[in-house]
This record gives sequence, structure tokens and C-alpha cells, in this order.
Amino acid sequence: MKLNYGLCLSGQRCILVPYRPEHLPNYHEWMQDPFLLEMTGSEPLTMEEEIQMQKEWRDDEKKCTFIILARDLLNHDEEDGNGEKI
Repeated sequence: MKLNYGLCLSGQRCILVPYRPEHLPNYHEWMQDPFLLEMTGSEPLTMEEEIQMQKEWRDDEKKCTFIILARDLLNHDEEDGNGEKI
């Protein structure tokens, strides 16, 4: 993901942004849901483990992990990974 860490993909309804440290609290909360764990084939992690996993994914040359943001729920003062206003 290192190579694509600044890449954002933008559509009419959503934006795909790199999985960054600011996403950790929400992502960690989502991944406590048994249904999501089952559907993603994941195991529950502590917040510390989640932080380490995010760093490993960020630094892995063969992974490209995105978070999907719904455009209609975004604060329009937010920036994408390139410093551009969304």
C-alpha cells in the first residue's frame, strides 16, 4: 500500500480512501460486530492489535486497503489523501 497511500478513488456516491490512523476508532468498533467478523473471515482484535495491523497493511507492498466513505455523510471540509477538499 505504500505506493498507493495517497490514492483516493472518487465516485458519485462514495469515495475510497486509504486506511489511515484516523479511521482506527470506527473500524475497530465495526470489527467487534460478530456478523462482520464472520463475513470478512476475521478474528476480533484489541485496539493495540488493530493499530499494528493498520501499520502492517500500510507498509506492505502487496496490499491495497481502502475505507469506503459515503459522500452524503461526509463533512465537506474534509480532505482526501492528497490534501484536496472532498
